[in-house]
Amino acid sequence: MTSSTLDQLEQQLVEMCNAEYESAAFRRYISAPWSQAGVQRLKIQMYYFAKNRRDCWGYVQGGAPLDVKRLVWAHEQEELLGDPKTGAADHLSLIVQEGGPVGLTPADFAQTPPADGSLACYYAWLHLAINRPWLEALAASAILEIKNSDLLMQDGGWSHRASAKITAEFGIPLGEQPNLATHMEADVEHGHLLMQVARVHAQTPEAQQAILRGARDSLAIGRAFWDQLAVIMAE
Repeated sequence: MTSSTLDQLEQQLVEMCNAEYESAAFRRYISAPWSQAGVQRLKIQMYYFAKNRRDCWGYVQGGAPLDVKRLVWAHEQEELLGDPKTGAADHLSLIVQEGGPVGLTPADFAQTPPADGSLACYYAWLHLAINRPWLEALAASAILEIKNSDLLMQDGGWSHRASAKITAEFGIPLGEQPNLATHMEADVEHGHLLMQVARVHAQTPEAQQAILRGARDSLAIGRAFWDQLAVIMAE
């Protein structure tokens, strides 16, 4: 596969992710006013989403070649352990911290189960991570990093858009949204992981199609996730 073909692959992946923000599912989720109770539900679902990401990346790492295992581990260290340079907590702890300004306690996160629709999506993403060939599985997880990259998304990634809406509607500054703020920065770098792998391991049309297949299926699950978030946040 030539360099130009890989550039076309990257452009296609970025265009796919940008298109997600024009989908009916995302519009239903982002356009309605958010109540405090709705944001509380959102925070709890995103806590379980973050746990699901750790599970999925673990399975992806297990099935990948050694050089890709190293990339995934470098990606996951801050998520799991925090940032020793800044003293920032692991990202699950950051989500719990973020719940405080909207009235959630650590016990709320520990005691509230995921919503039924969220749970179905988490299992669907796990299915891709566990049962697809490793390159497809990697693409299914890595495409979500591209979708959250402020560098690659025309109007910002999910974290950017969600934090801006919370600030606009509740007056909570970005400094009190540590998880979203961290991912706005981290996923600029994480958004390049898939193409780092593709430039080494996607040298055939078949490998390119595997990446696109895993990405498309993961984005389809993502639309279902946004759709059910819109429902539970409006309850």
